[in-house]
Amino acid sequence: MVQTALRHRELGDFLRKHRELLAPVETRRFPGKRRRRTPGLRREEVAQIAGISVSWYARLEQGEETAAPSSDALERIATVLRLAPAERNYLFLLAGRVDPNRAADFENRLVVSTIESFVVSLSSPAYLLDKYWTPLLWNTEALRLFSVWLQGPETNLLRHVFLDPTARTFVVDWELRARQLVAQFRNDFANNVDDPKMLELVRELSEGSDLFRSAWTDQRVLFRDGDAKSYTHPQFGLLKFFQTTFLVAAEPSLKLVVATPRN
Repeated sequence: MVQTALRHRELGDFLRKHRELLAPVETRRFPGKRRRRTPGLRREEVAQIAGISVSWYARLEQGEETAAPSSDALERIATVLRLAPAERNYLFLLAGRVDPNRAADFENRLVVSTIESFVVSLSSPAYLLDKYWTPLLWNTEALRLFSVWLQGPETNLLRHVFLDPTARTFVVDWELRARQLVAQFRNDFANNVDDPKMLELVRELSEGSDLFRSAWTDQRVLFRDGDAKSYTHPQFGLLKFFQTTFLVAAEPSLKLVVATPRN
């Protein structure tokens, strides 16, 4: 309860501060004879532009827990306040909501090209996963190692592991590794529990795989820490790697995975 109240107060303070910063531009939309005593837009002006209730927005800025904002309302408020990408992300994090435009917006940014250049330059297999565990990019070393996955019928990592029969012979200790993947995936699921696409992915995997359904019921949760993994490659035989996962600072839902060869 204390942490929830603190989060709401932080959200209110954040909204109020950014509302006050809009004075030079946005106040022109509301010209009046009376001179303003406070900087920035008034609460009723933000509410009017965003198409929301004035009383509800006032409670939101005051940090009241009963004023739980929806993703749609937050999106409109973020637009009115002209929040930068990092500020918009912070707003949704404080509110505990998923930004509906976050994934599409991020994939078009320059940082993706930067990550791709870095991945291509690596001598070890490396690939980038989105929050649904679908690879966005990979290098030639990853393609060589994971050809049965990246050139297979299903590139989503979870669908490949649980629905593609080739994964059972490719991944050493397949059932153990598959259960670990589910426990690790729960972290992304928890951050996007109201995302319809995420819910559909879980439903599809639960219906298509007895092992996924069993592992999902276990409610285990693991971080994607460094881990030793082995694969039985159709051309190169048994290959051993130490796999490390890095989160992208600009978008923590993206995971950069690097596999370093080991003896």
